[in-house]
Amino acid sequence: MSDNGITEAFTNAYNNFDSRPLAGETLRRFYIDDFTKDAVNSIRTTIKISARYRKMLVIGHRGCGKSTILNKVAEELNNDFHLVSFSAAETLNMNDVETIDILISIYLQILNSMNDSNINVPFQRFDDIMKSVKSKLKVTEAGVNLLKTLTFKIKVENESRAALREEFINQIEILNNSISDCIESIYKHYEDEDNNTKGKDVLIIIDDLDKLDTEFAEKVFFEQSHLLTMPEAKIIYTFPLETYYCEAFNTFRDRYDDEFISLVVVAQEKNGDLGIQQLAKLVLQRIDKQYIKPEALKKMILFSGGLLRDLIKFMQDACKKAIVNDSDIIDKDIAEQVINETANHYKRLFDFPNYKEDVKKIVSKSQRNEIENKDLIYLLKYLFVLEYRFKDNLWYEVHPCLKKVLEGEQQ
Repeated sequence: MSDNGITEAFTNAYNNFDSRPLAGETLRRFYIDDFTKDAVNSIRTTIKISARYRKMLVIGHRGCGKSTILNKVAEELNNDFHLVSFSAAETLNMNDVETIDILISIYLQILNSMNDSNINVPFQRFDDIMKSVKSKLKVTEAGVNLLKTLTFKIKVENESRAALREEFINQIEILNNSISDCIESIYKHYEDEDNNTKGKDVLIIIDDLDKLDTEFAEKVFFEQSHLLTMPEAKIIYTFPLETYYCEAFNTFRDRYDDEFISLVVVAQEKNGDLGIQQLAKLVLQRIDKQYIKPEALKKMILFSGGLLRDLIKFMQDACKKAIVNDSDIIDKDIAEQVINETANHYKRLFDFPNYKEDVKKIVSKSQRNEIENKDLIYLLKYLFVLEYRFKDNLWYEVHPCLKKVLEGEQQ
């Protein structure tokens, strides 16, 4: 491959296969609704028709496309609600999370959204309730500068996080009332009685809570769940799939609406032809078909198991290998190389002595009847086993890359 144009094409495609969720310009360029429209429509409809302060959980495998779906929902509801959307991973320390941290972050993010939308921000009240925290942390800023400082400190500084927790854990009512007052101010900002225009309710979307480790997820969603339902706003929380399988979830389930984001079905014995076509369309939105052979594309789709994260990673790695190997097209050899790299990753991580027999049962039956719940939680958490739903059917499959490893051991 000496043609600079081909190198440029693979370079552009490499960047098009960025693993980050689609948002803004990339959402407009690359989003397809072939396998997401039902979930988007269901979430949007639930938000519109549910009670004013109802909370919702969005559940699914890591890397299944939840974040992009939520970005699309936010785009479609932007005119109906005042949106406050943020990532827990970007605003909190994911290795040290308590539910009170989420409530504090909701307050800070609402204030930030008011400031960004030129809505009168109650900075005097904010300064007053943060007075003790400012003293403990020796912070002198006020108003918007204090807001920026605390938004930064709650994520990166253990001392600041502890001070904020200590301040509000015993003053939940003050914090919640402050949130409610901001929400009411936002509603009134959009209200126009002369033109009979109603105000806008607040919709809060908190992404990446599904990335919490099981220990923190159970603490946040189960032990301190009452704090998540307190704010007087509609809130969408992403929720870890493995925590969905905890017995305690049944105790709290009726507090939330929920939406499960299914993987794209690609296994041909499960009538996966449509899923293969849909994922091929996703790929060809980002790379011209002249640069990838159909059989190579199909192979990578099948070995992704319908998990978008892995398919995107396969394609990005394949673009890089095409450049390194001086190839003018991604063929089956390149596809095999990138698949083997992911298979080796699973081989390094998988706990063979403890879970190999469980995985064999799923390979043979696509069911979990003989597998203990705690073992299934482990397998789902690390994507060794994938859950699929289609219409009224629910089944499990071993990730194709791990299955490849197990089949190699038997030879």
